[in-house]
Amino acid sequence: MDVSALLQNHVYMAIVLGSLVEGETTVVLAGYASHQGYAPWWAVTLLAAGINFSLDQGYYALGRWRGDWLMTRVPRLRSGVERVTPLLHRHRAWVIFGVRFMYGLRTAGPVALGIARVPWRDFVLFNALGASVWAVVFSALGYVFGKAIATALGQIAHYEALAVVAILVAGLAWFAHYRWRRARVVRTP
Repeated sequence: MDVSALLQNHVYMAIVLGSLVEGETTVVLAGYASHQGYAPWWAVTLLAAGINFSLDQGYYALGRWRGDWLMTRVPRLRSGVERVTPLLHRHRAWVIFGVRFMYGLRTAGPVALGIARVPWRDFVLFNALGASVWAVVFSALGYVFGKAIATALGQIAHYEALAVVAILVAGLAWFAHYRWRRARVVRTP
């Protein structure tokens, strides 16, 4: 298995799937893949912005549509919405724009904004601006990081497949050890 070919052929799918799990890391890695020549920087940045904009729109819609149900299921959400609501009245545009940059609020923030009934028009506009700036910043970090790595470590690329195999072997060894210890605990009287 050639990791470079796998990444080159599926970089866009990796951005889409990775954005569902963890946005910043995925976009930084996409920027790095761009530096490696697997995809144009503008394309990975545009895709990252579009996917993350769409996800946030979905979370916002969930908050507007099922906000009351969510607040009864997740009581901590109610206190968060109550804390953010006064801030929204004074700094709505900045809160919408910046929520994606606030660690821990990438998913909860748009839901809370939907529950707080921020107008659709405002959310769409400032979410689009925030997603664009966010994608540019994090993909550029990946691109610059890739440039620094390529400059500093130049000849390490041929060890890429060996590193992937080592990580897989270490992961399988950890998993086997975990299963063995768990089975031993279950058998102990």
